[in-house]
Amino acid sequence: MLKRWKYFEEWINKHQKSIDQVNAKILEALQSHGPLNIKAVSESTGIPDTTVRFRIKKLIKQKLLLITANLNFAKLGLARGLMIAESQPGCHNLLLQAIKQTDYWNYIARCYGKFDGYIAYFAFPAKHKKYLETYIEEAASLKLISKYLFFWITNTHFPCISFEWYDFENGEWNFHWDRWVTEVVNAPEQIPDTIRDPESYEIKADKIDLLILKELEKNAMQDFRKLAKIIGIAPQRLHYRWHNHILKRNLIVQYTTNFKPYPFVVSDYYMFVINFVSPNALAKFCNASSRKPFIISYAKAIGKNSLIVAIQIPKLEFSNLINALNSLYKKNLVENFVYVNIDLLSHERQTISYEFFENKKWNYNHEEKMQWLRKVANTNSKSKHASDVENF
Repeated sequence: MLKRWKYFEEWINKHQKSIDQVNAKILEALQSHGPLNIKAVSESTGIPDTTVRFRIKKLIKQKLLLITANLNFAKLGLARGLMIAESQPGCHNLLLQAIKQTDYWNYIARCYGKFDGYIAYFAFPAKHKKYLETYIEEAASLKLISKYLFFWITNTHFPCISFEWYDFENGEWNFHWDRWVTEVVNAPEQIPDTIRDPESYEIKADKIDLLILKELEKNAMQDFRKLAKIIGIAPQRLHYRWHNHILKRNLIVQYTTNFKPYPFVVSDYYMFVINFVSPNALAKFCNASSRKPFIISYAKAIGKNSLIVAIQIPKLEFSNLINALNSLYKKNLVENFVYVNIDLLSHERQTISYEFFENKKWNYNHEEKMQWLRKVANTNSKSKHASDVENF
């Protein structure tokens, strides 16, 4: 038996036990009030703050919950990008290396389906956006990438977790697909502020701010004294920066309550690119989907009526999701969509690339990256040629 399946039943039971009405109230309130305001979480739920703290710590210890800061990348001078790319058979490791060579990636994971390759999120210096586009185009021309989709995107929005569709009595999720389609049709046409196209990419942070933010990206529940020690500044100085830089300049979009609604072993994770017929149709989808258990996150493709949607859904419900999206097509809201299946066990994350920020600007050596691409492509071509000759 594979190691990943060894504790299958135990993990399922642990996850199911974690969803009770007390935890549900705490998790919903956490997303609204943030992890640093336990008092507000307690007051809004009517649950004693000692119970709130105990429950949160227990979920974190069980590795069922992680609370992180979702940064306002535009105010850090960083443009967000998403690539879904496929490589030629046997060249997936080269594709992975090519993505990492950019330095400014946030998230990478193996994907399957329409694209057999990798998805990658970037937080790239906005002043050098053209360099990333050129780099990807060159990787494609050198056959390190066989096909790809690339978008510049807004900040990613992580909707508040909701247990509206959860049956606590029977301990199961109920999916109301027809109701959801109707809600989308009748939803408001106002695009949520979190996914509006950025007005500018002016840098509102300095190196110390970035050091604080990268730690909060890992864990937003860190004690400020410990955080100050990690960064190497006095707690009083950290407090000042917190209020006068981080909060005042709105460098954090939201806190993300990473609690998956169902165990990954009985569900699948997908990345959808959904193209809508109009901005209003896109807004309707966002407003009707912001509290649905299958929506993990979404971001808008800048300048397009397209939404990048991360979805986790029980295996048995996937066909119903596709049918619902087809219903939205018939109702003249969705133009088309494409999706890939994500292997969560393969994913890699890294914080903002603070190490490349010096003298109030982001550094990027474009020519060095292009030379690396050509060298790797040339080596791979020679290796493949030698293999072909040997096989012949």
